Amino acid sequence: MIATALKEMGYRIKLFLGSIDESSMRILQVLCGQPVTLLDPMMCDGKANLRWLFQSVASPDCINLVITNLGGCWSEDSAFRIPKECMMLAEYLECEVIPIFYSDMSSTITIRTVSDVIKQFENSVGDVIHSVLFKSILNYREYELVDREVGRQTSTISLGSMPRSVEREHPPITGLCSGEAMQAALPVKSASIQIKGYENTIHWGLFSAFSQSCREWKPQARLCDPILDAGKVNIAVVRNPALTLGGDGSEHLMRTLGCNVVEVPLEGGLSHNVPIHGVYVPHGLAFMVSRLFFSNNYLRTMITRGSTGNSFLLVEGGSAPLLGDRIIFPSGHDQSETRGFNVMPYDSVYKAMSMGVPRKAIASARKANPLISGSQEFVCGYTSSNLAIASPDPEEECWDLRDSPKSSAFGTDAWGKGRALATRMRIEPWSAPESFRRWLEG
Repeated sequence: MIATALKEMGYRIKLFLGSIDESSMRILQVLCGQPVTLLDPMMCDGKANLRWLFQSVASPDCINLVITNLGGCWSEDSAFRIPKECMMLAEYLECEVIPIFYSDMSSTITIRTVSDVIKQFENSVGDVIHSVLFKSILNYREYELVDREVGRQTSTISLGSMPRSVEREHPPITGLCSGEAMQAALPVKSASIQIKGYENTIHWGLFSAFSQSCREWKPQARLCDPILDAGKVNIAVVRNPALTLGGDGSEHLMRTLGCNVVEVPLEGGLSHNVPIHGVYVPHGLAFMVSRLFFSNNYLRTMITRGSTGNSFLLVEGGSAPLLGDRIIFPSGHDQSETRGFNVMPYDSVYKAMSMGVPRKAIASARKANPLISGSQEFVCGYTSSNLAIASPDPEEECWDLRDSPKSSAFGTDAWGKGRALATRMRIEPWSAPESFRRWLEG
């Protein structure tokens, strides 16, 4: 709601999501009408990779807003737990942190939580919190008490409070990925307009000032050179609202490495007339638009051509079933099953319409594939519990999945053919930019 209100007031913003939350990813895209980049430090595998990704997307002319999970308490008496991804973001980006505290209890408990969080950041990262926000405070009198105690007990100031009346549930992700996405997000949109209009609810000018109070950015050196034919390689990226759940990080790396990203709408006319050297089908709820894939002759031709293995082809995450054979749809879908392009030897099952909890993983090579060729190479990513892909011959799968580079494998994934790759993971190419560059270059 804060990001949407800032956009409505005319602030220029760049949006980043600091942890894997596909529902938040999609609703941000819908409400703000712009791309969102996943900036998870665990997925990027290191400070240099994450800073290079951030630097490639951020703009000095915008508020570069990184939204992430602050954590919480298991119970009223337990300590406040901050996810390590949140701490790593503050450390890697050396940025101002503005925590938002859920405050439906007494001012005493709220201030204790604020002090605890500030102390944890000071001990781990340094002095990065100079202002705080609140939501769901019981009443204005309670906020006055909190505001006074914040100034008395900490060195921070309060930027305001969002009243409980503007709280909204996230709409179903299937609604956000449909043609009626804005209608599904309308309750949250209305709440954003409310907090923008409430007098003295949030001190927007101070929020903007704190967002630009970071120390000067130290440029991150490139971690690999562009491809040899930089500017001459055109990668077609399939566009549809249902195929946006992984963010736009992969496209940014393609551009950073010297490729031209050619947007190909899943439906409607084509707006380009250039040779295509590769195809990328992003992660998303592809089962919602499978009929559009199979009826688009241009896409069928490109994917079939890419499936020969002679050109770059990446179909990842929830879109991977398209390259397989049998596809079973989740209950509640208007059809029970269909056939895929039959390029790779597997069947797929979408288990539910709602999104499951993603599991982060590291993929390493178990046989030849276009992305991970060396024994010491790996790529980070995450899988959804709501998608199952089964091959009649497990030996055909070319990746081992691990929780860490040194842990035992808990599963297998990915099917490769030449330069074509299909994977159930939403991969983070910024965790392996040199390997991704080699793949693009062929």
